[in-house]
Amino acid sequence: MFTRRTADNQLLIDARRRIAKMTPKAAREYSITVWAYGMRVAENPSEHLDDDLGEWDMALATLQAVRDRMGPERS
Repeated sequence: MFTRRTADNQLLIDARRRIAKMTPKAAREYSITVWAYGMRVAENPSEHLDDDLGEWDMALATLQAVRDRMGPERS
């Protein structure tokens, strides 16, 4: 049976694709930048909640992709 990918799964797939091209050090540094951006979104919410939630979804997918790339020994 055909199943459709959810938006969250597609975000994670895209994030993993981006992270796979990075060295472990670059991925770790990028995750810090993404986390800081997520905190800025949380501290300064826009008038459009859907936009903020979309930014958070992308940030969380990126952080999960970095965690997957680094492996359990570095989590």
